[in-house]
Amino acid sequence: MKKSRIIYVLLALIIIAGAICAYTMKFNFSLAYDDSVRIDISIGKEYKVEDMNQIAKEVFQDQEFIVQDVEIFNDMAAITVRTVTDEQKNQLVQKVNEKYGTELTTDNLLEVKLPHYRGRDIMRRYFWPIGISSILILIYMLIRYHKLGKIKVLVSTVLWPVVMELVYLSILAITRLPISFYTLPLGIVIATMTLFILAYCYEKKLASSKRKEDISKIKEEETEK
Repeated sequence: MKKSRIIYVLLALIIIAGAICAYTMKFNFSLAYDDSVRIDISIGKEYKVEDMNQIAKEVFQDQEFIVQDVEIFNDMAAITVRTVTDEQKNQLVQKVNEKYGTELTTDNLLEVKLPHYRGRDIMRRYFWPIGISSILILIYMLIRYHKLGKIKVLVSTVLWPVVMELVYLSILAITRLPISFYTLPLGIVIATMTLFILAYCYEKKLASSKRKEDISKIKEEETEK
C-alpha cells in the first residue's frame, strides 16, 4: 500500500510539472508541425535526394531542414526550414547550379509559408476512430468483468489510460522532446498497453474471486455432509 501511494504521488508530481512546463514554455513541435518555410526548387532535370540533402546541409548548416521530392519526374525538390535569409537563398541557387549545370536564380525559387499545427489539428483525423474504439473496449470490459463491480471497472478503465497519457504528455513537455509524426501513434500504443495491463489484472482478480467461490462451495458441501 505504501509503495502504491509513492507511485501515485510521483505520477501526480510528473503531471503537475508537465502542466507547468506546457503552460509556460508550450510544447516543442518538430519542423514538420511548426511555423516553417518551404522552398520549392524546379531543377528541370533528375536529381538525387542525397545530393540535395548535402547542399541543404552546407547552406543551412546547424538549422533543421527536410528535403522532399515534389514532382513524379524527380526534377523538383522542396526544402523546408524554419527561417530562410536572402543570403541562404543565393547560396542555395549557386550550389544547385554548380551541381547540376543549371542557370537558376532566386526568382526561380517558390517560397511557401507553412503554418504551425495545433495539437487539436493533429488529433482531429483520429478523433472518431479512437472514440469509437474506446467505447467498444469500455463496453467489453464492463461485460467481461462485471463481477468485479461495474463502477470500479468503469472508473479504472477510463482513469488509468487518461493518467498514462497525461504522464506521457508531461514527459514530452518537461524533456522538450519534439511533437512529431510518431508522437500520436506512440500515445496510442501507451494507452493500448495500459488497457492490456488492466485486463491482465482484472483476469487475475476474476480468477482469484472464482477460486474463493469454489472453496466456499466446497466448505458448504462438507458442512452439509
